[in-house]
Formats: sequence, structure tokens, C-alpha cells
Amino acid sequence: MEMMDSLKKVCIENNNIGDRGAIALSKALEDNDTLLSLHLENNNISREGAYTLGEMISNKYKLSKLNLNLNPIGDEGFSRIARGI
Repeated sequence: MEMMDSLKKVCIENNNIGDRGAIALSKALEDNDTLLSLHLENNNISREGAYTLGEMISNKYKLSKLNLNLNPIGDEGFSRIARGI
């Protein structure tokens, strides 16, 4: 999606997007190189979604804010996010 290529802030909080939504969002933001902040608090994202998000953010050099509070990503999901950062 061309419009996703220039987004600077994405805020999708309290929407229960789950892993499917996190995966879809990761794919949509794959080519974005302007993202500064990503807020996905309280969306029921678990390890599977965290893996995909971790891969996506690994090339987001401008990303300075990431909020995944209140998501059950677990230790493995957190490790994948940390590797992406």
C-alpha cells in the first residue's frame, strides 16, 4: 500500500487485533522507512504476532517509540522484538 510508505506514527490501541492483525500490519508497513512510533497497546498480540513485528521493525532505523504494553507476547516474543530493535 503506497499510503503506508510515508506514515510516521501508527496508533492502534485497545482494538484486539491479535496476531492476525499484527501480521497484516507488519506486512503493510514492510516498505515504510519513515515510521517513528508504533503504539499497539492492549491488542492481544502473542508470540506469533511479536515474531512478525520483530522482523518488520528490524529495518526501521527511525523508530524511536514502541508500545506493546498489555499484550501477552511472552519471553520468546519479547526476545524477538528485542532482536528487531
